[in-house]
Amino acid sequence: MGQDPEQAKSEMAPPDHATRLGHARRAWDVLEASKLHDERTEVEGVKLKRGEVAYCVVEGAGLVEPRRAGALAVTDTGVFVVTNQRCLFVGAKRSTEWTFAKLVGYALERDAVAMFNVSNRQKTTGVQYAAEDEPRIAVTIAAAIARFRGEDEHAALVNELEEDHRRAFAEWEEAGSHTPPTA
Repeated sequence: MGQDPEQAKSEMAPPDHATRLGHARRAWDVLEASKLHDERTEVEGVKLKRGEVAYCVVEGAGLVEPRRAGALAVTDTGVFVVTNQRCLFVGAKRSTEWTFAKLVGYALERDAVAMFNVSNRQKTTGVQYAAEDEPRIAVTIAAAIARFRGEDEHAALVNELEEDHRRAFAEWEEAGSHTPPTA
C-alpha cells in the first residue's frame, strides 16, 4: 500500500541552503522583470507601431496551435515579442499578434507555454519558449498586460512579487547566510 501524501510531505527534508538561495534569486529575477525596465523602440525583423515599446524579445520561440483532441502543436518557429500594446510572433511561415485591447483571456501554462484568446479569432493560440526562461517571460507577459490595464493593476502585481521575494529572501537568510542573492 502507498504512503499517505501528507505524511510523505512531512517526512521530506527542508530545502537546503543552495535551494533556498535559488528560490530567492529566482524571486528577485521575476520581480525585476515585472518592473518592465527593459524597453526597446526597435526590434530587428519586427515593425513596432507608433508609441509601442518592446519589453521582451525571445528568439527561437514556437507558435502553438490547437490540433485534434485538444493537443497543442508547434507549427512555426520565430521571434516572440512582448510590448506595451500586444504580444506578437513573427515566424518563417506566418506572423500572429495578440493585441491587449482584444484580449479575452490568457493562460501561462506549464512547459513554458503562453496561450492567448482574443476576440477577433475563434481559436486560442500561443507561444512556447525555453523552459529556463519561463519565469522571466511569463512575468513579463503578465506585467505588460497588467500595465496596459492600468498602473494600479501593474503596481499590485509588482507589490505581490516584492512580497514573494521578501519571503524567499527571509527563508534563505534564516538558513544561515548573510550575502544578498542579487548577484
